[in-house]
Amino acid sequence: MNILNFVYRVSNVLKCVEKFLIGIMAIMAIILIVGETVLRYLAPAYLPDWGAEVTVYLVGWATMLSLPSLAAQDKHVRADLVVDLFSRRMRKVLEILVLLVGIVFCAIILKAGIDVVQFGLRFGEISDSSLSFPMWIFYLAVPFGYGFSLLRYVMLLITRLSESRSSSLTS
Repeated sequence: MNILNFVYRVSNVLKCVEKFLIGIMAIMAIILIVGETVLRYLAPAYLPDWGAEVTVYLVGWATMLSLPSLAAQDKHVRADLVVDLFSRRMRKVLEILVLLVGIVFCAIILKAGIDVVQFGLRFGEISDSSLSFPMWIFYLAVPFGYGFSLLRYVMLLITRLSESRSSSLTS
């Protein structure tokens, strides 16, 4: 099996896992929001103090898990208007450069996220609600999101370089 097939297979598996997890988190957040809304009007005494907090955690995690998918679909931020002014060859060079910048950026945020998780673990930071949720678990969303984004950018780079090499061989 060549490297490109391997990259495509890993990408497809990651896409399925990401969609599944994001969907589960979104459903759980919706259930919590609706449940809290109903309780607020029907039985406010039973309203937990942690519902909004958990919703924020779920949405935060879902957002971070959506980043790799955006990178894989080439929906990351870029100036297409400017890039379209260049020749086809220069656009390919710029695309490789953008992927390298994305890799470096994700690596920097990944490292910072790991540092924040370690900080939360070291000081035993917990939420203010009765849930006493360990904050490092919430903070872990950043290294997860940017770590998998880094992986997706590397996979895109391998794909683009393989495509460039094969197109230059056929030319």
